Amino acid sequence: MTQGGIRTMKKSKSWFFLSVFLLIFSSVLASAVDLRVWMVGVSNEQVKIINDILDSDFTPKTGIRAQIEQLPWSGSDNRMLLAAASGDTPDVALMSGLLAAEIGIRGAMIDLKQEFGADFNNHIKDTFPNAFRTYEFMGAVFGVPFQMAVSPMVYRIDILKDLGAAKPDTWDDIRAMIPKLQAKQMNFALAYGIAAESFRDFQMFLWQNGGDMYSEDRTKSAWDSPQSLKAFKEYTELYRTYKIPQAPQHFESFRRGELPVACIPWWTYANYSIGLPELVGKFNLSVVPGTKRDGKIYHTNWAAGTPLAMFKNTKHKKEAWTFMKFMTSVDFQKQYTKLISERIPGSMYLPSTRSAYSYMPIPEQHRQVFLQQAEYSMTPPFAIASEMVVNRYIEFAINKVVVQKLNAEEALLEAAKQMNGDLKTRIADYNRFIKKYQK
Repeated sequence: MTQGGIRTMKKSKSWFFLSVFLLIFSSVLASAVDLRVWMVGVSNEQVKIINDILDSDFTPKTGIRAQIEQLPWSGSDNRMLLAAASGDTPDVALMSGLLAAEIGIRGAMIDLKQEFGADFNNHIKDTFPNAFRTYEFMGAVFGVPFQMAVSPMVYRIDILKDLGAAKPDTWDDIRAMIPKLQAKQMNFALAYGIAAESFRDFQMFLWQNGGDMYSEDRTKSAWDSPQSLKAFKEYTELYRTYKIPQAPQHFESFRRGELPVACIPWWTYANYSIGLPELVGKFNLSVVPGTKRDGKIYHTNWAAGTPLAMFKNTKHKKEAWTFMKFMTSVDFQKQYTKLISERIPGSMYLPSTRSAYSYMPIPEQHRQVFLQQAEYSMTPPFAIASEMVVNRYIEFAINKVVVQKLNAEEALLEAAKQMNGDLKTRIADYNRFIKKYQK
């Protein structure tokens, strides 16, 4: 064969392979599915990171594209509810935890456990099981956690050493330590004080003592149980008897040594890790103090697992589930965790899968604390009662005891009575929806 013939054959082969590639690529584009995705509480930078990962590792392999729309937390629940009522919904949404179940029992969300069965069960093996309490109802599961929120305790190593005190491991240790701190014009603080969100600290005591928010069937308040009453007394006693701050200023007080031991909201961790260069090596993290019960120490704390959920109106159920699985997979969570810290200075992401915690660019000991606290912690259970109203009942009860100096047991029993009234009304309103989930 002449040299010209060989060149012609090589060109023909090249054109053939190029044609095959273009044919495959064009067929993928032609069959591509565009998903509408609403995401609550994510920034422009976070969406850019998500899109970069999707563009490189998801869309080319699946032909599925996600059109992400950001929603602020403010007003997002109402927008989701209105969308569900009108039928004009996205395919998938990242939403507040309890909302997924609330919309779900009305028939607007897909029960992922029922719809995807063994595939769903296999997919969630690396996630934290307690996260699902928030979007589960009578066996139906309406979400998969995309991110976690768990809160640890921070303490000053140098100050405790000067006091001759060990890191507190239980609430008995905290109660023994507080007088020593106060003798030096120092104190201990819980994460939220007695204002908004104080119910989160109460739930920590509630679950550590073996109590819960609702009865097992979630039709009545469980605040009137002996465990719940004990938890509420111990919690409010820290304010009334031990005089811990009602509105703590955690970061600056920790820097100055006024609050050398404190439970902190998780999102403030970056302030401590970046904003205290003068305290490098002088402070550390730990799981929250625990309660001794049944021969064990329970370090349970309040947690939140923000879920991805699928609307029932989607015309792309299979593709939506493929997208949700990718976003909550170990591989995505590892990449996202790493890139958040690299691209958004001062930010930290708590992943929803255990394996991804190894990619958090923080000290190994701190990483292990967050992972351990996530394993210990619980999310609030979903019930028909309004979350806002229930939290208001407990916040009012806290105020009555701490500020008005009323009896703790009477205040919590009154709150339980109010919750039961709300539950009775709401269950009657939702009865037609609840029936289909009752076995």
